[in-house]
Amino acid sequence: MRGVVLLGNRRLAVRVFPDPEPGDNDVLVRMKASTICGSDLHRYRASEEAYRVLYEEARCYVESGSGEQNSAGVVIAGHEPSGMVERVGRCVRNVREGDRVSVFHIFGCGYCEMCRKGYPMYCRTPGAIRALGGNVNGAMADFLVVPWWACLALPEELSFIDGAVLGCAGLTAYQILTKLEVSARDTIAIYGLGPVGECAVLLAKALGSKIIGIDLIDERIKIAEKLGLDESINASLEDPVKRIMEITHGDGVDVSIDFTGNPNASINAIRSVKPLGKVGIVGAGFKSWKPSIPTGIFPSNGIWITGARVSNINLYFDCVNFMIKHNLTFENIVTHRFPLEKAEEAFRIFDTQKTGKVGFIW
Repeated sequence: MRGVVLLGNRRLAVRVFPDPEPGDNDVLVRMKASTICGSDLHRYRASEEAYRVLYEEARCYVESGSGEQNSAGVVIAGHEPSGMVERVGRCVRNVREGDRVSVFHIFGCGYCEMCRKGYPMYCRTPGAIRALGGNVNGAMADFLVVPWWACLALPEELSFIDGAVLGCAGLTAYQILTKLEVSARDTIAIYGLGPVGECAVLLAKALGSKIIGIDLIDERIKIAEKLGLDESINASLEDPVKRIMEITHGDGVDVSIDFTGNPNASINAIRSVKPLGKVGIVGAGFKSWKPSIPTGIFPSNGIWITGARVSNINLYFDCVNFMIKHNLTFENIVTHRFPLEKAEEAFRIFDTQKTGKVGFIW
């Protein structure tokens, strides 16, 4: 099979690997769609030093007996998979050949409190977390082997593109909207109109919210406007907090969510909400920045703040049923589609940050 390997310094390769074999409790999935996540760009853009750290983490995980490497010495990229079950392991009963599936991309020990609650990304067993495209082979390949329980039934009403986006971006957006209890009563500000923010726009619009979208890139603002923005702000041209206060007649929004990972945007999100407002922080990627967070605003205005890393697996069917009920699809969020052999072009275009989702289609 073919698989994409990210090599840092904006380099990658499409290489040929042996077809994987499912273990007794595993499932072999033939990929139909796999989308690029913003977090994939961290490894794609990594400097030589940063890439060595990533490589060493994956190597140590494999040598501990917990993971798998391919013949290139690094893992195959990608963690947003959707496809059809090609074959099941000897002990698998709940998944069958020919099933349409989305695949959850983080595996824990399956036994600890967090895993049992549906939060394998917070697994408490040291060294047990496996992540597609991180320390085990991922979804940018013709085939993918995963534990049977990671396969989530994809109804006929949803496309394979929907299933791929649900694997991370779509479900993460649904998670934070659910956690913040966003409803038709709310005016919300969405900072960052990349793919996860775009998913949030689509879902929040179906919830009936009034949505103000903020970004620095006109192309992404235009995509989000088509998905349902009521107001848009280019933060490179005007102060977003000042403009939000104008739009809300000085009140501020009910809910504000930062999908950028930029601490300045997080601060603006906090300053955008009204007293007793709610703030969600989802974006990551600026760990070296240490801005001054206005903590005094929390007690003085009664603001509630929460975060989300990725979605918990137990929200999948809630989100799927919500999408079917409201006739929603993520198809329009995927603005560019490529065959796997054009991975270099796909990553180069996504790296411009002027697109929606970019996906591989089989």
